[in-house]
Amino acid sequence: MKEVIKKNKKTILFFIFCYIMIFCFNFFRPIDLDLLWNYGFSKNVSDGLIMYKDFNMVITPLYPTITGLFMKLLGNNMIVFYIINAFYALLTLFIVYKLDKKIIFPFFIYFLFNTAPGYNTLTVFYVFLLIYLEKNNKSDYLIGLVISLAFLTKSSIGIFLALPTLYYLKKPKKIIKRIIPVIITNLIVIGYFYLNNALYDYINYAFLGLLDFSNGNSNYNFITIIVVLVLIYLIREYIKTKDKDLLYIIAFQIMAYPLFNISHTLLALTPVVYYLLRKHPKVNNLVIKTAPIFIIIPIISLIINYNLCHPTYDNNLFKYRYLQKEYRNDLNALENYFKGDYDNVYFFMMEAYLYKLGLDIPITEYDLTLKGNLGYNGEDEMIKKIKNLDDGSIIVTSLVFQESKTNMIKTQASRKIYDYITENLSPIGQFYKFRVYVK
Repeated sequence: MKEVIKKNKKTILFFIFCYIMIFCFNFFRPIDLDLLWNYGFSKNVSDGLIMYKDFNMVITPLYPTITGLFMKLLGNNMIVFYIINAFYALLTLFIVYKLDKKIIFPFFIYFLFNTAPGYNTLTVFYVFLLIYLEKNNKSDYLIGLVISLAFLTKSSIGIFLALPTLYYLKKPKKIIKRIIPVIITNLIVIGYFYLNNALYDYINYAFLGLLDFSNGNSNYNFITIIVVLVLIYLIREYIKTKDKDLLYIIAFQIMAYPLFNISHTLLALTPVVYYLLRKHPKVNNLVIKTAPIFIIIPIISLIINYNLCHPTYDNNLFKYRYLQKEYRNDLNALENYFKGDYDNVYFFMMEAYLYKLGLDIPITEYDLTLKGNLGYNGEDEMIKKIKNLDDGSIIVTSLVFQESKTNMIKTQASRKIYDYITENLSPIGQFYKFRVYVK
């Protein structure tokens, strides 16, 4: 063992360095809602809640399941959450290293800025693992298992990463071998939800709601044009080279759809960067020479900013974390208004997870009322649930979104649900940036 470590000392030190940089880069950044949703899903599993039945989400169940189980073993707090997700990112780097160690450092610099904790980052691991397995002619059963894991992490990614298997249409045995583990793993998941009386909820939220998600959140802009141009380039490259890696890289571009925002697009381009680095090896030397600018300086800046802003909040969850002043003010205002009594209080706003986690209130199915996250015809179904709330129930909404339809359009928040609340329930109070209604 000592000889192995001594022989690979530089490689081991490099990956330790990468792990520390990934952890620091994410830990010292401000908290955002995507992070809190991913953390919240995993924490819910760790707390023993049943996915889709006790709380809603549009993703398939693997990421919160495995992350929640690790949190159950290691600690149900945000620092452990960062530690676990930094390890997921490290797995991607390890596979890229196995594919081509010459490009690992410049690839790491790009990937570092796209390692935000969450299920989307985990899907990057699957695309590189599939490329590695194909290159090394590994078992089709194993490839099928990875495709299934991708599907169970994010269904759209799994479906599109399965498409390169059509390359083997003339070899039906290979396709069948890949299908078998997909069927087995999904039957296990279906059985789990059936036994927990949550099978319909799983199908409804994770699949039937996807159409509402794409229709309600489509955001075509200049980034869409960039993605289309990249796709055209990749397709042309495949036609010229017949490189099977490109089939997976092309398939992974679905990551950018339908939001077409910067974070999803940069993540979608991760395997494209890998391909370009391999195609243009001279870029490596230039990146290595300027490495401190791309790694050390941003992380030092984040740490300095973290310490100067005193961004802590007196809550076990957010202790030692960068919680923005705006969010701290929100939480303080809610604490002062409700005085710790949150019985029958419902938060219908984008930040519901933030407030409930910060105030240590259990998450429920009412806390992610975003377009596409509510299952089939979900907005109308949620309005029915609001109608069935007990009389005297308190509903809190955000004045920011009520006062500006433009703001509502720019977010995933449901305008329809907000309009129902404001038009049909009685306002009983207003404070800071919140309005309170009673059922």
